[in-house]
Amino acid sequence: MAGVKFQKFLGKAPRNAPELLPDMAAQIATNVKLYSGDLIPYPQPVVVGNHGLTGVTPVTLHALYDTSDNPVWLVWDEDVDIVTPSGAENVEEQRFYYTGDGAPKVSTYALATSGATPYPADYYDLGLPLPDQTPTTVATAFTTKTTATYARDAGGLVTMTTTAPHGLKSGAFVTISGFTNRSGTYVQSGTAITVTLTGHGLAVSSRVLLRFTSGAGIDNIFTVVTTPTANTFTVTAGTAASTSGSVDWDITNLNATSIEVTVTDATTFTYSSPGFQVSTISSSDGRVDIAGNTQARAYLYTWFTPWDEESIGSEPAEPLFIKEGQTVTVSNLPTSKPSGKNQVQGIRLYRTLSTVADTEYLRLATLWFPVTVDTVVGTTVTTVQPHNLAIGNYFKISTGVSGGEVTDVADDYTFTYTGGTGSGGSGGTLYHDVSENPGTSTPRYWGDGSYDFVDDFNVASLLDALTTDEYLAPPEGLRGLTLYNNNILVGFVGNELYFSEPGEYHAWPRAYRKEIPFNIVGLAVFSGYLLIATENYPYLISGSDPAVLSLTRVDARYPCMSKRSIANMGYGVIYATHDGLALYSTTTGPQLATRLLYNSDTWNADLDPRTLVGTAYKDTYLAWHSTGGISFERDDRVGGFFVDLVTDPQPQATWYDPLSNNLYYATGTSGDVYLWDDLTQPAQPFEWKSKVIVTEQPLNIGAARIDADYAATSPIWDTVTDQWEAAAIQWDNNGGITFKMWVDRSLVLTQQLDNKQVFRLPSGYRSDTFEIGVEGSVRLKAIRAAETPTGLRQV
Repeated sequence: MAGVKFQKFLGKAPRNAPELLPDMAAQIATNVKLYSGDLIPYPQPVVVGNHGLTGVTPVTLHALYDTSDNPVWLVWDEDVDIVTPSGAENVEEQRFYYTGDGAPKVSTYALATSGATPYPADYYDLGLPLPDQTPTTVATAFTTKTTATYARDAGGLVTMTTTAPHGLKSGAFVTISGFTNRSGTYVQSGTAITVTLTGHGLAVSSRVLLRFTSGAGIDNIFTVVTTPTANTFTVTAGTAASTSGSVDWDITNLNATSIEVTVTDATTFTYSSPGFQVSTISSSDGRVDIAGNTQARAYLYTWFTPWDEESIGSEPAEPLFIKEGQTVTVSNLPTSKPSGKNQVQGIRLYRTLSTVADTEYLRLATLWFPVTVDTVVGTTVTTVQPHNLAIGNYFKISTGVSGGEVTDVADDYTFTYTGGTGSGGSGGTLYHDVSENPGTSTPRYWGDGSYDFVDDFNVASLLDALTTDEYLAPPEGLRGLTLYNNNILVGFVGNELYFSEPGEYHAWPRAYRKEIPFNIVGLAVFSGYLLIATENYPYLISGSDPAVLSLTRVDARYPCMSKRSIANMGYGVIYATHDGLALYSTTTGPQLATRLLYNSDTWNADLDPRTLVGTAYKDTYLAWHSTGGISFERDDRVGGFFVDLVTDPQPQATWYDPLSNNLYYATGTSGDVYLWDDLTQPAQPFEWKSKVIVTEQPLNIGAARIDADYAATSPIWDTVTDQWEAAAIQWDNNGGITFKMWVDRSLVLTQQLDNKQVFRLPSGYRSDTFEIGVEGSVRLKAIRAAETPTGLRQV
């Protein structure tokens, strides 16, 4: 053998016997990066912050960002799963959802940092409480109204007034009855008929039905020719005659059944009924009543939050059997938020509407609880609690403005307004106008003296149906929270999977639950799939509708040994199993990513997979376990690069920052947060030991040269022979690399190096079994060894 050269270094492959390792593979590879082929030491971790949790060991580390995009640390001493959904509001508030710390929770930057560290300082429970009150209702009986006047224009629009307030709302359906005939006299001369009828109100060209009750007049529909006076009009008969007598004008076409009305004022309404044009006529003959059949009507409410979260409906009120259009007063509604960690700030009120096909609840109104006003400066109002107003809303302040219209919303606590009466109101109570048409309807300020709600709304304007019938809160023991397709949250309890409504993170319908034959260990999302790692076979979920998701077993028995080992590497999901690192990807399916490097015996001898805590970092899988750490970089050509990590202090909780591409970790009880792989820091010591080199014939390897990034300048290669003797004086100097050599499995040399010069190796032996190792804290590019310095030129 002329010599040996090591470069394009590989990592460990304990599956193979030391003498059967690939040429550049290692028996020992510790604290080195191998992506370039060189041995590059990892930098020493550096403290960059403190998360504030002291006295206990952290298990989960996460961060939000301050206004300068610096991390603000969140920490738990539990295994917590954190999800940050997309969406403008979520991003702006830095809203995050998490499980593992008691019941499932949600928080924001403002909420989480509202107290002292450790954060999160505060939160809301994920999921809304069940409504705990049952509304009560009273219907106002509708009394038949008597008409006072009527009129009809050329387009057939009837305007009718009543002797007392009619109590109707636009859109109501009524029955008009009682109109029969108006009686008068007539005289016919030839074809001209003159009718005398007090205050007839008719206009020329009106069409009227006349019935002659005496004389020889012939009943017919006539067109008014002239209106000589307010009490006379003329028509033209089809046949000439000379007669006179009594006549009835038929006005029954003023009557109508189930006709929709439009309210003008408290005693006036209009409706469409084609017929004669007539000016306003006094008449007490007509009767106005509510139309339609008597139907059951019920009311319920839901809790509601500023995040548009809505709960399951309350128990409905006892049904009323009334007609559409009757006014109902709804009482026994909540007057404040429910107890517990929630941000309920109002309710939504619903009523039933029966159709031929079904009966459903339609939303009447969103009713926000009154809030306290902090200050009013000019037309700018600041509240103590969120005001829940939008531009165009109307409001009242108990000690100030009434009927103001919101013109701008600065934030949840500040808005400006215009209009209204009065001014000021600092320290008062703000009420929302919940009338049917704020700004035009008479204002109704919910909570101002009463929390009852008067339902006299036009049913035609009720369009939004109740959809939250199945919106249960997530189970308290939910774990493994993950964001899946179509903004669906997923978690598990035991062997059961739970799914939220898409985008409705508080709502977890029981119907979406799926049962797996084995206990679930953890979840991961990749390439549109959800991987379910269990204590036995893994499973896959596909689809984007939680009602019709597909569940498939992966036929590769790779039990997940550690939930915290699961990591999405981009090319697939990796986790610890009995025999190595399991990998599932859409291109290769299930496999052992470390199958060329480890078998079950060597894997379990090196580490306890049950303790593995892994994370993805720059295409590398980094993980730490009970006795050390590992780094695995996938490379299908050589089976990957596997390196041991010896880190002081060893990570217990990690967090990858996508903004800076940095990896942070926490450990110990001091609260310190460390930055991993900071290239400005001094390097950690690394170690690499070659395979067992077996030569064909015994020989004496007598010279070596290490190419590394030494601080000192080395002689050039062409003069190495001339420098051989002189180089001997450098042997005992402290350098950047420690070289070791084993012969027949025995360590025969430990040499400190600080330059690239050739150095001598022990002599006086011959062997066919050698091993070479290096330690150091500088980049190492190549190792050359040969029998003589001249032989080094050939390797």
